[in-house]
Amino acid sequence: MPKITAPTVAEHRVAQRGALVAAAKAIIAESGVAAITPRSVCERAGLARSSFYEYFPSKDDLLAAIAMQAFDEWAAELEAAIAAAAPGRGRLHAYVAATIRMTADGKHSLATGLQQADLSPKSVETIMAMHDALTTPLRTLLEELRIPNAVAQAALVQGVINAGMQLVGHGVPPGDVIDSVNGILDGGVQG
Repeated sequence: MPKITAPTVAEHRVAQRGALVAAAKAIIAESGVAAITPRSVCERAGLARSSFYEYFPSKDDLLAAIAMQAFDEWAAELEAAIAAAAPGRGRLHAYVAATIRMTADGKHSLATGLQQADLSPKSVETIMAMHDALTTPLRTLLEELRIPNAVAQAALVQGVINAGMQLVGHGVPPGDVIDSVNGILDGGVQG
């Protein structure tokens, strides 16, 4: 029987799985998704190669798990930022600021890397559904502001935010981008 490194088998399994996910995320950040293999991930995590298959049936399943974790973390940060802001445009501004800052912190680069992965249609569908769920708070904010046709407006607002994310990726300071995006939204989105 293998040694466990936690008080219980369940905690050990959670830690091992977490080590594999963390190792894969580090590899993606350094070398891209193409560098992910069961061997590279296990070597980075300090585990036997056979451990990979105890936790993930395939590379695809590992990448999907990474995406799910990233989306959960992203959603939690957005929710916290919105909850801490004053109602009205303050919450919209908080959504913009949180999104741009997370991009500047490199949290969006993982999602970009995963978009380049050759994932199964099922995994792509799951990831797209999670990505679409991230726009729900934006749509809700626009509805609270009584913006007509909030669904369509949310798509347009998200387009402006996405452009801001690209600017940050090209080196524009996040604070400048946040100010610009909020200026566009305040001047162009009528309540």
